[in-house]
Amino acid sequence: MKKQLLAGIFGIFLAITFLGTALAEEENASTTDLQIAITSANFVATSPEKENLDDEWVEITNKGSSDVNMAGWTLADAQNHTYTFPDFALAAGAKVVVHTGEGDDDTENLFWDRSTSIWNNSGDLAVLLDPEGNMVSQYPEDEA
Repeated sequence: MKKQLLAGIFGIFLAITFLGTALAEEENASTTDLQIAITSANFVATSPEKENLDDEWVEITNKGSSDVNMAGWTLADAQNHTYTFPDFALAAGAKVVVHTGEGDDDTENLFWDRSTSIWNNSGDLAVLLDPEGNMVSQYPEDEA
């Protein structure tokens, strides 16, 4: 009876350990399998810049096979000017362009609604962070 009880407890322990490991692997897979990347950017608006802020933009692509809810994600420059994504789903295989200027958000274009330029004309760094603050992508890739 005592051996059966110990065997049962050990079996439950193994099941819990296996389940915990499987859940942790699934969580890590879902985080690392995200294929969200900054794929292009234009840091220089046509002169006069204040009148052409939509010429400053960063393109973000979902290279994965699942839609990603971007709510709470942030896009920032080297000076930490930060854009926070609204409740927005980036479809699998789709791209969205985040413009510095003003406009109406849709599935392909989001607008920072700034009245001055953000990106440094001589070059800048765009960083994409998930809601937990983990860097997911940067552009250009070889910076930092």
